[in-house]
Amino acid sequence: MPAITGQKGKRCSMAANTDQKARLFDLQTTVSELLLELVGTTKIPATAGRFVVSEKFVRDTSQNAPVKIGFIGSNFSKWFFGKVEEPQEETELRYQKLRKSSRDIPIINELGGEEKAETSLTEIYAIMERQKSGEKGVLLTDGHANIFYARDINGILRAVDVFWDDWRGLWHVRADGVGSPDGWSGGSRVFSRNS
Repeated sequence: MPAITGQKGKRCSMAANTDQKARLFDLQTTVSELLLELVGTTKIPATAGRFVVSEKFVRDTSQNAPVKIGFIGSNFSKWFFGKVEEPQEETELRYQKLRKSSRDIPIINELGGEEKAETSLTEIYAIMERQKSGEKGVLLTDGHANIFYARDINGILRAVDVFWDDWRGLWHVRADGVGSPDGWSGGSRVFSRNS
């Protein structure tokens, strides 16, 4: 009789082991389906004054430019010029690698929704200032997009893309609707709230 109990115990153990393997496989499958892979976080200092978008995001590629911006897309100008952001407390953003090509909605969903995805133009500009001439840092400077989500002057969440043009030595700043049929290529970097 003890031998039978031993066999049952062993079979139960194997069944439990099989269940654990199945759960591990499901977890691995889920992880492999994720769009984003955490790279790191970065702190954005508090600001004292109001942030006037049209006064900061200007085309200026001179040596003394606060940020060497050489191109500002028409959507960005239309949707964000006229926006003024109030002073902000210190914040922390996370940045993640886009593991495979995707459109905005799946990215926003994986980030936890619009509230978690949303960043401010103040934060975007603060990061750009650290790499004003394409220096290495949290923003990619290899031609891939740095993707942010920010609200425009009408409160609509938009995708904002900044990328470094190494050949010309300047930043491009563009904006697009989050429902755009165009997607982002794998290898791009996505910024969002770290909370």
